Amino acid sequence: MGITPNFDSNNYELNQDSKVGVMLIHGFASTTFEMSSLRNFLAQKGLRVSARNLPGHGTTVDNCNATKYEEWLTATEQNLAELSNDCEKLYVVGFSMGAILALNLATLFPIEKLVVACPVMSFKNSFEVNVLVRLFNKIIVKKDKKKHHSEYKNIKNYSGYDQYPLIALNEFRKLNNFVFKKLNKVKCPLLYIHSKKDRLSLSKNIDLIMNNVKSKDKQKLILNNTTHHIFYDNPERELLLSTIYKFIS
Repeated sequence: MGITPNFDSNNYELNQDSKVGVMLIHGFASTTFEMSSLRNFLAQKGLRVSARNLPGHGTTVDNCNATKYEEWLTATEQNLAELSNDCEKLYVVGFSMGAILALNLATLFPIEKLVVACPVMSFKNSFEVNVLVRLFNKIIVKKDKKKHHSEYKNIKNYSGYDQYPLIALNEFRKLNNFVFKKLNKVKCPLLYIHSKKDRLSLSKNIDLIMNNVKSKDKQKLILNNTTHHIFYDNPERELLLSTIYKFIS
């Protein structure tokens, strides 16, 4: 027990001669496989694509539990800084927790456009995360995903750990608190992607983010027939990929 069949510990740097760079940031307790469909799609369009595993991801649950949210911030900031040295234009696409990290980057870098896909800034089980996990994460350090959430019943389809690292989940909570206070510094054009059948990123996140960022150009894509994992569990994937490409191109 520990990882799912699609677990991918690899980092990807594609089309490194291109001057148009897109950074992809995967979600909590997952890996770079999670956004592989978008990575390959954008690479085929000739864009430079950077997709790396976050600290504590692509390794072990215990390693993830030993990681602080500041390490996620630092790693993504360094990744985008490196990309900016080679590229004339920068775009960032973040998924789930990766969308929160992407919002942070938009407060620090001259990003052309930002895509936030299924962000989890407000948790569905807010009492459990904000109270129980905060108080008891050092006692109960991990929890089986399949038993904990219906989204993961078919665990073989997913791409990260098969357990929730609860110490790291508490760091995710801290990350949300940190980034929420900075949302008014986000001013670049923004595309928000939400799925009506998403059981993890609830619709309340839309207003929470869209009403607090200061972007003049704010667009939304609402999907109807997919779960939280929109990049590989999605009958509307063609619409998703083409909309993202149209937005950033």
